Amino acid sequence: MKGSRERVGAIRAALLAYRPSASMLVALAALFVALGGTTYAVTKLPKRSVGPAQLKRNAVRTQHIKARNVTRSRIARRAIDSSLVASNSLTGGDIREGTLGTVRNATNAASAADSAKVGGRTVQKFSFVEAAPTAATTVLAVDGLTLTAVCDAGPALAVTASTSVGGAFIHSGGTHSAGGTFYAEDDSFDTVDSFDPLQDAGATGSTNLRGTLVYARTDGTVVTADFLAEETATGCVFAGTAVG
Repeated sequence: MKGSRERVGAIRAALLAYRPSASMLVALAALFVALGGTTYAVTKLPKRSVGPAQLKRNAVRTQHIKARNVTRSRIARRAIDSSLVASNSLTGGDIREGTLGTVRNATNAASAADSAKVGGRTVQKFSFVEAAPTAATTVLAVDGLTLTAVCDAGPALAVTASTSVGGAFIHSGGTHSAGGTFYAEDDSFDTVDSFDPLQDAGATGSTNLRGTLVYARTDGTVVTADFLAEETATGCVFAGTAVG
């Protein structure tokens, strides 16, 4: 029995030899408190205690910003340009019209003459409404075709077509009040030629006519003119619309 008690005592003495000292326990306690204090400081920050100086560069990202939480007053002037706007995202209601200049690709619409273009072709009216006698007057000049009208005493209307481009084609035809039709053509219309679009008009001559003239060049240029011709009691009328 005595030997057993001595062995137990020896084991107890050995265990007590490895027990932390009081100073070690104090140090461990301080360490645990410090670690706990750091965690507390991060999760329990006082209000308004974090400013720009406490934030790392590029630390705040999209996912950190609450939706619709950045207001207009928080955006710097001129900070948003075309590179930050999605294509076709702005509509007419977003644009202040007074700040716009001439819209790109609409420069030709700045004048009435250019705004008369359809598909790149010019639409224009011509009108010769004159008392007799009136000397030769240029009524239409487009794409090499020129139409000239004269109102002689009578009154008597005469219309002449000429070309500045050789080897062209010109056809003219229509109807008149007597119930018949007329048609004339020149398939070798040169710069020295003249053409009467009202010829072969039948019994009515150069009055009470409605017709169409087509002028074509070898380069593909085409002019089409719808017209009327009338001799009134005091003068002449030759008018219509040309597309060239």
